[in-house]
Amino acid sequence: MIKNSIIVKISILFIVAIIGLGAFSYHFIREEIHKENLENQLKYNQFLATINQLVHFGGNVDLIEKYLHELGLQQIQEEKTLEKFENHLTPDLASGIIAKIIKQEYGVYLFLQTPTEWKLYGDLHRNKLFNYYLITFFAFLVVVFLFVLVIKSILPLKTLRKKIRKFANGQTNINFKISQNDEIGELSQEFENAVEKINALNQSRHLFLRAIMHELKTPITKGRITAEMIDNTLYKERLCSVFDRLNSLINEFAKIEELSSRNYYLNKQNYALKEILDQTFTMLLLDKTQIQELFILPLENHRLYCDFEMLTLAIKNLLDNALKYKTKGKVELRIKDNDLEILNFGAPLPYSLKDHSKPFFKDVNSNKNGGLGLGIYIVKSTLESQGLTLDYTHSNDVNMFIIKGVIAPNLK
Repeated sequence: MIKNSIIVKISILFIVAIIGLGAFSYHFIREEIHKENLENQLKYNQFLATINQLVHFGGNVDLIEKYLHELGLQQIQEEKTLEKFENHLTPDLASGIIAKIIKQEYGVYLFLQTPTEWKLYGDLHRNKLFNYYLITFFAFLVVVFLFVLVIKSILPLKTLRKKIRKFANGQTNINFKISQNDEIGELSQEFENAVEKINALNQSRHLFLRAIMHELKTPITKGRITAEMIDNTLYKERLCSVFDRLNSLINEFAKIEELSSRNYYLNKQNYALKEILDQTFTMLLLDKTQIQELFILPLENHRLYCDFEMLTLAIKNLLDNALKYKTKGKVELRIKDNDLEILNFGAPLPYSLKDHSKPFFKDVNSNKNGGLGLGIYIVKSTLESQGLTLDYTHSNDVNMFIIKGVIAPNLK
């Protein structure tokens, strides 16, 4: 958000500082000029009184100029400045000496006129004002330099934020190091250390899970082969079904692991509802007769916009729970607007959907063996990965789980 940006806040702070410095400098210099003009006017009045006494006692121009030089006053000879004082000349001066003080916006001056010439004197405070302006200029330079320095120091935060976002999206081969010896540099180094540890943990977890799945698949495969050798058809089908179920569960765990570690890449397309349900029933190891006995299915073949594997996994878990916890009747699948609804008769969830969506959640008050408590968690995770949501309602002894927005628009 731009309005909450640190750079914007710092920029506003420095702009206020520059404006404040400018206002203070302007006020200070004006006050100093005014103060100095008052002091000069008072001083020049004293000089004028002395000059008048010198003229009264017969002093000439040379004596007066010597006196002014001893006081440190300098004769002003700049033509542009002298032009501004020509209107102060007394016309047709035949004799004597005229000395007067002239106050201008830019200073106080002593005007000296004789019948033959006129001169202008002053101890201009330009040098002092130049010092004030120089100090103000350097103050502005310091503020601007500090602003640039601070902005340059925090700019790597933008780069760091982009890298963190990439890492959060699953890109693990990222270098967080920043060549900066300050708090931001230390922060980037800590992120670098954290990423190295997380990558090491993920790698060890992948190896561990793969090793476990490999070790489980080996006896399952051997058991499946052995079951095929049994002569009793009923026992053989039951054993093969159990081993197929175990193999299916391992494949599901593999998909869940890929999804949780963000190594699974979604492939969302339009699929027919019949394709999804056929794959789901295959995962549940149900034949056509069992499907007819257990389910009420939509008559129309709607199309769903989804990732095929992830949605079949979600629907499989919802149907499995619906069959497991129904009290009577069939499990119904129906389409309403853009949502897929799964209904069954049964008691309501003992806790909220949010609680049941937590991994390994189990009802401690229930006497039933509810497994590992991963069913709703798997459903919610697989749906959220596709941008879909799961909703739940219970009314008139009917549980309804709703996969919202899964029906492809305008393709019903």
